Amino acid sequence: MSALLRAGNKYEWAERLDQYRADLPHGYDFALSQIIGLYGGMGSLTDMVLYYDDQPLIDENNEFAELRTRLYELCMQH
Repeated sequence: MSALLRAGNKYEWAERLDQYRADLPHGYDFALSQIIGLYGGMGSLTDMVLYYDDQPLIDENNEFAELRTRLYELCMQH
């Protein structure tokens, strides 16, 4: 997901996801709550659309949507 976010010039979001991933071994429950907090509301991960040169990245957006759903499902299982 981070690589796709970077491809769509969403560097802050990529860094945030990378940080939460790095935090998982040290504070699993807290990191999961942070990840879940990225979903929902205006301007959230759920609303993310990846663009490059003002053009939507169709394949990347489709892959990102699948990964975004899977990540949420995994977080909610715990």
